[in-house]
Amino acid sequence: MKRFVLIATAAALLFSTCISGVYAGGSGIAVQKKVMFYLKPDIAIEMNGVRQVFKDVNGHMVFPIVYNGTAYLPVRAVSSLMKEPIEWDSGSKTVYIGKTLMYPVKSEARISNDYAHEADKGDLAAMSGIKPSLVTGYSKPDIMVFYDFVIQTFKDTNGAAVYPLNYNGTTYLPVRAISRLMNEPIAWDNTAKLISIGDGEEEQDEDMPDEEEQDNEQNDDQDDEEENVAAILFKDIFEREEALYYEASAKVTNIKNATPEEKKTIAASASDNYLKAQALTQEVKDIDRKDFTESERIACDKLKVFAESNEYYILVLENIAYLAAADADYSMLADTFLYFAVEAQNAMRAARELIIVE
Repeated sequence: MKRFVLIATAAALLFSTCISGVYAGGSGIAVQKKVMFYLKPDIAIEMNGVRQVFKDVNGHMVFPIVYNGTAYLPVRAVSSLMKEPIEWDSGSKTVYIGKTLMYPVKSEARISNDYAHEADKGDLAAMSGIKPSLVTGYSKPDIMVFYDFVIQTFKDTNGAAVYPLNYNGTTYLPVRAISRLMNEPIAWDNTAKLISIGDGEEEQDEDMPDEEEQDNEQNDDQDDEEENVAAILFKDIFEREEALYYEASAKVTNIKNATPEEKKTIAASASDNYLKAQALTQEVKDIDRKDFTESERIACDKLKVFAESNEYYILVLENIAYLAAADADYSMLADTFLYFAVEAQNAMRAARELIIVE
């Protein structure tokens, strides 16, 4: 269901159709709103019992903010707490956490610890001199957030929708949503003004496997890889196809509001995406199946259907991008866009069930 939200959101932004009022705006298009909220350096954040301090891309200290009773943290601090890669795509106003456009395979990405770390005495002293203040920023329903290429929506404790906030160029996400993504409990101590994420206990060294156990596990992994060459190949291609689907979608989603030069750049990039899609389809077709088991043949067939559906979908996006760049009407492609988007999503889901083992 969450993945289908991407289709509805993209359709709304491309063709000005309303999507159940989730991103409410007079025209049905997501719009930002200027709001006031509290900057709260007096709120402490602990992760597994360890007090945290947060910094922005310039190394400046940043603090939690509170808006309408909901606490928020900077998105880059979130990625550090989660130990996940993060990427910001300015063209589509999309935050990627976990799997990103540049690194769809998370193990290949560098995870920065620069944005959240254990507070030392100097940090605590610096924070003690800063008082809470009422500041102005923006509510940003037009910012999309993906975790492992799954679009995320956020709600407060009452079930009302909440959106990312922007303050001084930094994007903030709700703390409760962060704990949910991390699958960690969260607690609020009003007296101590403390938000605790996790169990409050340090990880114990004795829980870690010894070197011999690690060697045995690595050998087992190597044996498994040798026995599952087809599975590894399918997974690699599937993840590249999936990343390409979301990359192409994200680039074109906000093209309606792009500048003329940005539209030309997006169109050129859409052509590049289509060439990649064609190459991936051919790569699947060229797979040698003669030694496959019956289940491997079925998985390969599902992967081929996904690759072909994805290629057609990205071709539609390329056409939309070039019409937009030429300042031409592309509304006639609305039905085609929805058809191929849904087809690609369904094919992706069918392939995932056979190829990706969570």
